[in-house]
Amino acid sequence: MSLRAFLEDPARPTGTLRYHELQGFLFAVASAPHLIRPSEWMPLVFGDAEPEYASLDEAKRMLGELMSQYNAVNASVSSERATLPADCAFRDDVLANLDDEAPVSQWSRGFMHGHTWLEDLWDSCVPDELDEALAAKLLALSFFASRTIAEAFRKETAANQSLDALASTIGRVFPNALAEYAHLGRSIAQVLTESQTAERTPRRRQKTGRNDPCPCGSGRKFKKCCGANAH
Repeated sequence: MSLRAFLEDPARPTGTLRYHELQGFLFAVASAPHLIRPSEWMPLVFGDAEPEYASLDEAKRMLGELMSQYNAVNASVSSERATLPADCAFRDDVLANLDDEAPVSQWSRGFMHGHTWLEDLWDSCVPDELDEALAAKLLALSFFASRTIAEAFRKETAANQSLDALASTIGRVFPNALAEYAHLGRSIAQVLTESQTAERTPRRRQKTGRNDPCPCGSGRKFKKCCGANAH
C-alpha cells in the first residue's frame, strides 16, 4: 500500500490528512521561520491519533514514505523558487480548483492547517513592516481551500468582481505567492540562525603590545605597568 492509499483509506482516524493536504501541510512546516522536527509535526498528520498501522513492516514503509515526502517538499522550499509538487496541478477550469476533491484545494487546506498551527511562531518572527506582505501571500495560498473561503475573500477584498474573475487572478499570482512565502520563512530562519551563532561565538581578546598604553588606565606603557611582571 502506498502512502497515498494509506492516508485516504476510510479506516484512518478522523482528522488524518489526505495526500495533497499532507503536501500543503508539509510546505507550511518546511517554510517555517524555525526548524520544526518530525516528532513535532508528524502527530498532526494523523489528527493526533494513533496511525493504526497493520504491522511493524507497514509502519516502517509508511514512515519512510512520509519522510521522503517531507524531504521532497523541503528541497523545493530550499530551492531558489519553491513550486507545487508535480502531481498537484491546477485544473484548467479555474473554479474547478475549489472542488473539495481538487488537488490544489486539498493542498490549500493542508497549508492552512500547517500555517495556523505555526501562526504564533510567525507572529513572533515577522517584522511589523512585513505583516501586510505576509497576509497577501496567505490570502492567495488559502483561497482555493474551499468555495466558502473563496467567496468570503471575494466579498471582503473584491466585491465588484465575479468569483470566476478573482479565482483567475489568484491562480495567476499563486506560484509567486508560494515561492515568496517559502523565501520569507527561510530568510527569517537564516537571520535568526546567524544571530544565534554570533551570540554563541566568544569574542577574541585583543592582545596588548608591550609598548601600548596599559589597559588599566594608568597612562603608562603596558611594559612599565601591569605587564612588568608578565612572562
